[in-house]
Amino acid sequence: MQAEPAWKQAVAGDGPGNPNLLITEPEVVTNLPKSRSGNRPEYEVFGIRYAVLDSARHFREQGVASWYGSKFHGNATASGEIYDMHRLTAAHKHLPLPTFVRVTRQDNGASIVVKVNDRGPFVGDRIIDLSYAAASALDMLGSGKAVVTIEAISDHGVGEVEAQASSVAFQKVQATDHYVQAGAFAEQANAHSLMDKILASTNLPSRLDFEPQRQLYQVLVGPFFDSAVVQDALQLLNSQGFEGYPAARSAGS
Repeated sequence: MQAEPAWKQAVAGDGPGNPNLLITEPEVVTNLPKSRSGNRPEYEVFGIRYAVLDSARHFREQGVASWYGSKFHGNATASGEIYDMHRLTAAHKHLPLPTFVRVTRQDNGASIVVKVNDRGPFVGDRIIDLSYAAASALDMLGSGKAVVTIEAISDHGVGEVEAQASSVAFQKVQATDHYVQAGAFAEQANAHSLMDKILASTNLPSRLDFEPQRQLYQVLVGPFFDSAVVQDALQLLNSQGFEGYPAARSAGS
């Protein structure tokens, strides 16, 4: 029997909080100093390396949001703050901590501001992990996830030159990423179905990208930091009945 993926074991038993304790007012947006912890240039989780931006200036990203709650409530976040699931906070893999971002649902335009003070989510297609309060504000507790756009609205006071240098450095780190495209679908549900099957059969990480020109949801397996590993991944996918081909791209694209 195949072992459960590490990320599934990490979130098992998580759940909602107390709706009567929800704090719906966001903190005042300001360029807070970076936290002493959680801002190393690179770090590794579940065998995958991630790069941290020096500045959030001009940062914008679209992808799937999920949420985390009671299992982590009261624990220290990556920034050192204590996680309070009833406040409007979030976790992100690459943004410097803390950063304020606007999160907007793509299907209905609902929008909130949250403070990113933690790291995650470390699951294929997901780009941001919202607190219970934030997920409640976006009405996504039942579905568990939603396609969103996130835009940074604080940048720690970093100037334009420094921000551009940070972006270039980040892109160089991410340029070593390699993916395998396993499918492209007009319906998001079909893309999620394929991702779930790949995770269950191979334990390989994956992500979901939306291509606006063709209006397709692409399932990308990876990232892999060595092109040789891509071939191993392709063989594994083929052995489990999945098709795919190399699709090199920046993990931040």
